[in-house]
Amino acid sequence: MELENGRELRTGAVIVAAGHKSKNTPFNPLLPVGDSTVIRRIIITLKRAGVSPIVVITGDKAEEIEKHISNLQVICLRNEQYAVTQMFSSICMGLNYIEDLCDRVFLLPAKFPVFLRETVQQMMDVKADIVRPVFDDYRGHPVLITSRVLKVIASYQGDRGLRGALYQASQVFREEDIPVEDQGIIRAIETEGDSSADFIKCQQIQIHPKIELSLERDDDFFGSQMSQFLQLTSHTGSMQTACKQMHMSYTKGWKILREAEKQLGFPLLFSRSGGSDGGSSRLTPKGEEFLKNYIKMEEELRKEGERLFELYFGQK
Repeated sequence: MELENGRELRTGAVIVAAGHKSKNTPFNPLLPVGDSTVIRRIIITLKRAGVSPIVVITGDKAEEIEKHISNLQVICLRNEQYAVTQMFSSICMGLNYIEDLCDRVFLLPAKFPVFLRETVQQMMDVKADIVRPVFDDYRGHPVLITSRVLKVIASYQGDRGLRGALYQASQVFREEDIPVEDQGIIRAIETEGDSSADFIKCQQIQIHPKIELSLERDDDFFGSQMSQFLQLTSHTGSMQTACKQMHMSYTKGWKILREAEKQLGFPLLFSRSGGSDGGSSRLTPKGEEFLKNYIKMEEELRKEGERLFELYFGQK
């Protein structure tokens, strides 16, 4: 894992699953891929590599897709104009949202679900502003960019979409192609006919541990759901928006917040109601410190869980 000034870089992702006006063949991120679906498989692969936060841009079939992935702790944003805009508009929406949340970002459309975790990890070890995986002399997905490149891409005004934005950025920032033994980076799945059973079996997600950190007294009161709720509230400034993105009722949001605050003995959020903007919420200093430590501990547990799983269940 790459470090910067002794600090581990935080790597997020933007997945475009919205559709766009120039698409001739309808693409469904809910298409089955082995025992999973296109969109879930992409998210699971990225999460296993330690990628977080993950932003999914939805549009066509937004409600169905968002419910389908609601338990994976991702951020869903809707491009209401997906039918009259190009895919690049959805990319920029995701980049503008995630800009302040991480140091690097993976970009990909939700039609390349069978790339490997090892490819993601290999790309994260490369010290370049733009990293592209290459298989058999073909560039593929995902693409990894730094926050410096993110700003350039998000401000691109040309008519060549992401390809043009990346080319423009490559004239200024360091770009590196890395060869990978992973055909999945160039294997698009847009219809049921694109999914070869033999290939999917070969590229299937391996059995892996699922590590989640829950804090409790008599019962659980703080876990991944509460962590995501606080992160979204902090970033959007709105509990209501956080609840909406998580497909959770506003009443439930207040309930889990009050229970966590009761068990911890201090407030996690400052909330201001009313006003022309409908009110706002932000983390208290103690809440911010607590959430930061929770996220750090959860990530360390995930890594240790992977290590122990490999020790006890890995190939001998």
